[in-house]
Amino acid sequence: MRFAALTFLALALSASAATGAARAPSGSLSIEDGRGLVRILGKGVVVGRMEKGTLEITDLSLSDQWSPRVNGIPRGRKVWLFGKKISFYIPGGPYRIVAHGTGISVSAHGSGTSLLAGEPDLAGNTGLYAVGGSTCFGTDVVGCLPLPIGPTKVSFGLGVAGAPSSQTGTIHP
Repeated sequence: MRFAALTFLALALSASAATGAARAPSGSLSIEDGRGLVRILGKGVVVGRMEKGTLEITDLSLSDQWSPRVNGIPRGRKVWLFGKKISFYIPGGPYRIVAHGTGISVSAHGSGTSLLAGEPDLAGNTGLYAVGGSTCFGTDVVGCLPLPIGPTKVSFGLGVAGAPSSQTGTIHP
């Protein structure tokens, strides 16, 4: 009898977990060696780094226990810094990131929108980005696109196909 009750409980928990997972935001945004401005308003987990530039992170959650980490150190709800070789990690929840500089690499998992505005180097490179299952790290660049030079809105997660929007807007860092 106990075994049947435990089996039923395990099945009920796995069914509710599967239902919750189906409703959870799922998607990804990958940016590799970006140059210019990257603004992300999203929810989920983010890992990133910058070679040089300014970084602003705002934790938009008032009630969770997670806080952004910059260069391995937990920070408060709002972080702003200028420097070289910056790494950052947001363990979950809603956030806003504004990065302006060079060598911007981001892996965001969850859902959100980003505004990308590449600034080409002397060779015309702006970096690469991908939405969905594609990543732009290492040799896996299938499905990656160059960061657009004009401000371009890109959404990720919640069943988004990953095509950039034709909408443009003004960027205020």
